[in-house]
Amino acid sequence: MLLKEFLKIETFFPPCHPGEIETVTAVAELSDDISAVFPYLNAILKGTIYDQTHQTLNFKLGGRGITLHPKRVIVTRLENQEEAEKVLERLKDLINRTYERRGEIEPSYKSRAKLTVITLYKLLPKTNCRECGESTCMAFATKLVNESVKIEQCRPLFREEHREQREQLLKMLDEAGYATEGELHA
Repeated sequence: MLLKEFLKIETFFPPCHPGEIETVTAVAELSDDISAVFPYLNAILKGTIYDQTHQTLNFKLGGRGITLHPKRVIVTRLENQEEAEKVLERLKDLINRTYERRGEIEPSYKSRAKLTVITLYKLLPKTNCRECGESTCMAFATKLVNESVKIEQCRPLFREEHREQREQLLKMLDEAGYATEGELHA
């Protein structure tokens, strides 16, 4: 067992951004250094951003942002303290199960780039048609990065003339761990 317990769990409301749903962030201090499991989690989870230099691993799990440090975990987009405790326990289980199976997993030291608004915007149709409910494609790309809209809301993207951009964008979102149903429209 790599991680025995959480020494301290604190929850707080991060600074509010207009138009966003208010969520809770949890910070947990760990009893043990978990950095040895990072390359294995990086190998088995989608959308991880591994920074060996700073010893951090970022990923999304169940719509929540997770940042692992050697002796600290940060989880965003939680509803309350109770949910924070449940998610942290599941995370502890994932860390320990992965560490126990490390002999079966080829570790990955690959670092993926984080998706940016501009990267996504470049692949959108750029029609500013408002069919998605946003005033511009740039606004849509911003909300897409923050996971407050789904790619399927961009109807023009799922037309035949945008097939190449759609496939590239869906692949990018999938590799980054974003939930998509886009394959159904292709």
